[in-house]
Amino acid sequence: MKGKMKRFISYITKDIKLKILSVILAVLFWFAVSYTGDTKMNISIPISLINLAKQYIVKNIDPDSVLLSISGPVSIMKNLRARDIKIVIDLSEAKEGRHTINLSRENIILPNGIKPEDMKPDYITLEIDDIIEKRLKTVVRLDKKWSGIYKVKSWSPQYITIEGSRESLKDRDTIETNIIDSNFLSDEEEVDVGLDTRGLIIKKIRPEIVRVILKRI
Repeated sequence: MKGKMKRFISYITKDIKLKILSVILAVLFWFAVSYTGDTKMNISIPISLINLAKQYIVKNIDPDSVLLSISGPVSIMKNLRARDIKIVIDLSEAKEGRHTINLSRENIILPNGIKPEDMKPDYITLEIDDIIEKRLKTVVRLDKKWSGIYKVKSWSPQYITIEGSRESLKDRDTIETNIIDSNFLSDEEEVDVGLDTRGLIIKKIRPEIVRVILKRI
């Protein structure tokens, strides 16, 4: 047993300086690769639209994000997040209609030390519409399972004001609430419910909540 221990100690201490130097060089090499080398990555970045005139609204954007290839020092790239990068399009000169906009490096905002390499796709398509304001009647929807158990006694407001795309609002006179459902027990129930805005392109809606009084039948 003692002989094995002596051989083990002898192996460890043999050329100890050389072994220590090897460890130091390995650590330095790892540090150089990890913190001073360059690397590349691909990251999906959403499109940011700015300076659109108040009388317009973006009806559609395709695509709404692009795949950006970037390169830079590992020390910066390893902590990089999508929120640190922006692809910005200035719409201050845009008018109503369909637009194809080419993207370039001027649209990319990056942290210092990071370089853009490629962008796919390098263009987007926008549809811009006029904004109109309209008054719509609210329609309450109660889940069918409560049919014959509760009825809608009253609701408020019965009309809301909405600002949005002319195209999506021009033929609308009403707007429904989300379907009302809960564990109702009382003879009367008071519920605050949001509005179903699916299919609408909206800038603002006032108010956003309808208060509904249900009465047990």
